Amino acid sequence: MSNTYERVVELMYGNEDYMLMERDPNRLVKLIVSLCFTTLLSISVAFNFDYLQFLDSIFTTAIQGSAPTPGLEHFYSVITFLASPKMDIFWVFIIAFFLWGFKYKVPALWALGTIVGGDVIGAVVKQLVRRHRPPLHLGVDNGYSFPSGHVLGFFLVAGVLWIIVLPLIERASIRVVMKVLLVIVLALVMLSRVYLNAHYPTDTVGACLVGYSWLLVAEMLYASYAPQVARYRFVVHTKI
Repeated sequence: MSNTYERVVELMYGNEDYMLMERDPNRLVKLIVSLCFTTLLSISVAFNFDYLQFLDSIFTTAIQGSAPTPGLEHFYSVITFLASPKMDIFWVFIIAFFLWGFKYKVPALWALGTIVGGDVIGAVVKQLVRRHRPPLHLGVDNGYSFPSGHVLGFFLVAGVLWIIVLPLIERASIRVVMKVLLVIVLALVMLSRVYLNAHYPTDTVGACLVGYSWLLVAEMLYASYAPQVARYRFVVHTKI
């Protein structure tokens, strides 16, 4: 009788012993280190330190080259469109739709909350740092520059795929290929924002640091509260 009851609970609420994100004490250490680097870079950007200007100048020149290439500019324009904040919301809705359909309802909600929360945090950091865009940037790229919203959003989409979707793929070789592709696309998004003169290189690095810090917090929240959320009626039969 006891085994039958436990099986029913597992089917209804998911099994806490097999959560996609378990509690991990190392996350707190990683978060502290990430926040330290994020804070250091944010302060350096806010006060416009000379060494940061020097690094941005070197990497911007290396990425943009001596003269713009029409073909490369078009390629990077496509990349930056696909990684735009609006498209990031679209991608995560697609991910959440399929997760919900396969009974991973709590992970689906977590994916949506992670993207929305990251966008809010990115907007707050922009207002705190108030870094202006590079000279001669396009009019469509308005608002403050640090951190890059495109890079932050795609970093979080890639993080959701990395943390939730890829572990569900049985074949290890496919998981490896997908991880490599995610890293390559993220690098292309970072390069595109600098090449198109929308951001400084440190804006893209800062976006990754902000995104990584928020992902760690989101993972900690999931590990702590997913079993409780799974007991709500509207996510009944969920896996966690």
